[in-house]
Parts: sequence; C-alpha cells; structure tokens
Amino acid sequence: MGAISLIQLPYDSGRFGERMGQGPIALIESGLVEHLRTLGNEVDVASVRLSEGLHSEANALVELQRLTVPLLRDALSRQARPIILSGNCGPAALSAVAALNQSQSAIIWFDAHADFNTPETSRSGFLDGMGLAILTGRCWRRLAERFESFQPVLDSQVIQVGVREKDPPEVQLLQQSGIKQIPTVALAGLPEALKELSTPTVYVHVDLDVIDTSEGRANGWACGGGLSLNQLRDALELIGRSASIAAGAVTCYDPAVDMDGRIGRAIPRIVELLAH
Repeated sequence: MGAISLIQLPYDSGRFGERMGQGPIALIESGLVEHLRTLGNEVDVASVRLSEGLHSEANALVELQRLTVPLLRDALSRQARPIILSGNCGPAALSAVAALNQSQSAIIWFDAHADFNTPETSRSGFLDGMGLAILTGRCWRRLAERFESFQPVLDSQVIQVGVREKDPPEVQLLQQSGIKQIPTVALAGLPEALKELSTPTVYVHVDLDVIDTSEGRANGWACGGGLSLNQLRDALELIGRSASIAAGAVTCYDPAVDMDGRIGRAIPRIVELLAH
C-alpha cells in the first residue's frame, strides 16, 4: 500500500504520559502498527522525548516542535507519509507546517474547539487553546521565533471543520479572520472550500473531540454537536480524493476518558485515511 511514519508526541502541557499524553502510547501498545502492516503498509515509529528536568508549557512546546520537525523531514525525504500522534494540537500542527513548505500547503483543521484564543482573550491561559492563533501569527510571536523553520500560515489557507465550542472573543477573532469555517451542519460545503484553496497539498489535523459524544468521548473536552464517525470518515475520504495529503495528525486522545473504547477502536481507520 505505502510507507507510513508514525511520530509519537506523548505529552500534554509538557507532561509526559499524563492525561492526553497517554493517548499516543496507548495507540501503539494497542496494536496500531501491526494493524497498518496487515494492510500491506511499511510502518516505522519514532517517539519524541524531552530532556529530563522542568519544562514550562511554553518551553515544552518549543522543544517538541524543534525535535519533531527533523523527524517529519526525514519521513518526507523517504516518501513515507508522516502521521503525528500527539497529546496536544499545538506541537503537531506547528511541527507539520514547518516541515512542509507553507506557501504550498494548506491546513484542514478538524476540532470541537477553535484553538483561536490569545493570552489576552483566554480565561484559562491554556496554551494549547491558542494553537491555531499561534499558527496564523496572532500571538506568541517572540516565542515563535524559537521554533524551527516556522512562518505563519495565511488565513486563506485554513479550513476549520466541526468547531462548535468557541469563547466569545474567539468568535470575534474568527469573524475578523479569513479562515473558512464549516460547522457540522454545513459539511456539504467542504468540497467547494477545498476547491477554493490555492494549493492541492494539505496537512490534515484531527483533534478527536471533533467526534460527537454520541459516538464516544475522546477526552475531557468532548461535547455534543460534533461529527459522527461516518461523517468524519467520509470527509477524510473526500479530502484524500480532492487533495494531496502531505502529513496528518491525530491528537487529544485520552484513553482514561474513552471508557468504553469506542474512540480507540475508531482511530486505526482514521489513521488509514490520513495515510492514503
């Protein structure tokens, strides 16, 4: 079938193997590699580890990005499809856009949340809730100078799908942006949005809480109004037919919250669709 490089980032807010940081570890231990190999794929696994010692959330983000970019570039040089398994959204997305040529790649962002807060708008200060704002150059600009080969992505190159949990300031920021927003009820607009991108090459980012809670709970922030598993799979198949997926990510899986295992059982198919 093809070559796949799975890149593990088992961290949540800079903490190894905790909460959503356990997700990438659990996926490998549950047989994801073996499953992909039974389909005829060549699969290798690389795992990112921070050095010992205290890491602030911001410093951890920088180090994870800097350690991940070379792994992505190596996979791309071998013509292996890099799929990032990450506890948080930010490290995965910021690494992928740096490894790819930003001027030639767009971003399809599946998520329940906008991740468009800034330090001035966020009540919690949760850095991962600012991931897309950092990615588009809206905040943490000095911090971003420490990232490897990073340049902000143009709003016009971003499509958000399935977002329904937004803080009021995020709503205002998104309305002022050029980001294309496709809510669950308007998925029929995805084909046209893909046509409007200036490039057919895309990075596809799947935060698993884009999935509706009727299908299972991916993490503690999962909420109603999301995509069904069939809708998500259909959307990924559409993207695969309409664009060239250069890299993908599956993020924010907390196996402790997925108590009935339904999300965990659905993830291998999601990875398959991102890889082909």
